[in-house]
Amino acid sequence: MNTDSYDTIIIGAGLSGLTAARVLKSAGRKVKILESSDAPGGRVRTDKFKGFLLDRGFQVLLTAYPEAKRFLDYQELNLRSFNPGSIILGNSGIDEIRDPLRDPSSFFRTLKSPVGSLEDKIKMLMLRLKLSFASIDEIFLKPEFTTLEYLINRGFSEKMIANFFIPFMSGIYLERNLETSSRMFEFLFKMFSESDTAVPAQGMGMISNQLASKFSQDELILNEAVMNIDGMELISQSGKTYQAASILIATAADSIPMPFQRPEVNKKSVICLYFSADQAPYQKALIALNANINKLVNNIAVMSNVSSDYAPEGKSLISVSIIAEDPFKDDDSLITKVKSELMFWYPDCINWEHLKTYPIPYALPQNKNVSDDFSLANYRINDTLFICGDHLLNGSIHAAMKSGRLAAEAILSK
Repeated sequence: MNTDSYDTIIIGAGLSGLTAARVLKSAGRKVKILESSDAPGGRVRTDKFKGFLLDRGFQVLLTAYPEAKRFLDYQELNLRSFNPGSIILGNSGIDEIRDPLRDPSSFFRTLKSPVGSLEDKIKMLMLRLKLSFASIDEIFLKPEFTTLEYLINRGFSEKMIANFFIPFMSGIYLERNLETSSRMFEFLFKMFSESDTAVPAQGMGMISNQLASKFSQDELILNEAVMNIDGMELISQSGKTYQAASILIATAADSIPMPFQRPEVNKKSVICLYFSADQAPYQKALIALNANINKLVNNIAVMSNVSSDYAPEGKSLISVSIIAEDPFKDDDSLITKVKSELMFWYPDCINWEHLKTYPIPYALPQNKNVSDDFSLANYRINDTLFICGDHLLNGSIHAAMKSGRLAAEAILSK
């Protein structure tokens, strides 16, 4: 039997596992990361396809995330930012809503926008100011409501909720009823308001690559799925056995190895389609939100408007996100439905070339009950086995990295 021994073995090279490994290695621990796929990153990866950069699902980095600022080198990532605001696709045409505090030139246009009333816009500005004075700890200690209940209680009109908050937050929450915790809403609204919404110039996968760059090929093993955990031993799909003083499970909640796997995992799914076009449907670095009630497409983003590296010269890359309970079996049918819906606003979409479709069964945890902190004991399953992941806190890049850090601190404190 081929057996290797380490201080800590980490199962999974997503953001949680890589962050935990960084903390442990910095403390002088001998670590080994076992990743079942062919590259690190978990859900945060970027594929190169026909000269395009395709993130595995539309994702952004909120640069105000405390854990991201703690572990990532933003300058090295060469971040490219979206403009503050959104394009609203409604049944009467196309409109825009901008953030006048960050884009003063949009003040009068935003006031005149039919997306919501003047009172709604004043309430939004007041909410932003209120959250700027609230700490993240304070936000996550508040009572929890659904986001929809929260917005109604804050006095926003049905029109503003339907035209802006539902399409905007649906793309983040991956659910249309805004059942996600009000704590999550306040946290994300604060993060969006305080800094940039960005992507690395070379794709979101550069975040994972930067974290993984700290490890040698001996420390990060790819294509090595863990099949079973038996005490202080791991058995991989290749038949190799690993031993460690501590084991950290850093997989998605639906991929935890035996015998600790969960019988049922509440999760949210998304389908992301990528299209190439000779001409972008719009020229601004904005996300377009579909405000129609009976819709298939939730939002679109022209990624090459944000970073020209996403597409070859002379081409535009368009990301289309769909929140779907059940994945479509027929990709051609889905493409036809998407183009049929978008033709109302962008008639030239009939000429878009489909590049690739990404069905993502596990994109986020449910986020109905969320927190931003646990005692270190919550990351311990037993004396030698630990766990981390955004499913323990909340569905965000910040939470994934924070859970990894805290799990590593739990291992160091044992």
